[in-house]
Amino acid sequence: MRPKSSAYYELIEAMSQPGCPICRLVDRAVRQYVDVFFYESVTNVERRAEIREARGYCSVHGALLAGHARMLGIAIIQHDVINDVLREVNRILPEARAQRRPLDQLTGAPMRRAILGAVKPKRACPLCEYERDQEGMLLHALAGEIQDEAMHHAFARSSGLCLPHLQALLQLRGVASHHLRLLLQIERDILTALKAELEEYLAKSNGSYDYAGMGREADSPLRAVKLVSGRVIGRR
Repeated sequence: MRPKSSAYYELIEAMSQPGCPICRLVDRAVRQYVDVFFYESVTNVERRAEIREARGYCSVHGALLAGHARMLGIAIIQHDVINDVLREVNRILPEARAQRRPLDQLTGAPMRRAILGAVKPKRACPLCEYERDQEGMLLHALAGEIQDEAMHHAFARSSGLCLPHLQALLQLRGVASHHLRLLLQIERDILTALKAELEEYLAKSNGSYDYAGMGREADSPLRAVKLVSGRVIGRR
């Protein structure tokens, strides 16, 4: 019997917790990546260049940076980005002035395109790329081990995959068709059960209902939001 990967055990553990297990593990991995970056890699030339070319992190991942202990690191990488943008903008604007163009022409289409080229990212957000790598690795691990008894049992008792990660699973290459079919059968059962809970919640919310109190369905709307939309942080 071949040894199990660390992802196997992480997935089993995550499936015992509420919500999509891929969301939970990816969120943890991204936060750990940010912690390690600010502790070890702020001065790494290659990492700084990636962030500079991406014009910083995207708005979603930029929200993860806040923290008093990170203020110096944040200042360093944001200075990099702003300095690079200004270097390119200042190169464009003096050229325009040197040609003595009327002021209204400085904001014409050619100039706007040139400034846009200086401001817009030249590559994807590094944390978005890392997140996609983690998602792919975990989804491959799940699909590859779904016939394992422990993994099958854990997934069947879990909250299932959120719809964005179900979509990502369906787009993976190299997944055996019988593994995918088994995953989809379990996911369908999970969705069917949640639909029934939402229907019970709606029935009990009806003013004409002979109220007997909410049961497990009480938080079904919130669970449905997480299942339909995926992670609050990190979804593209």
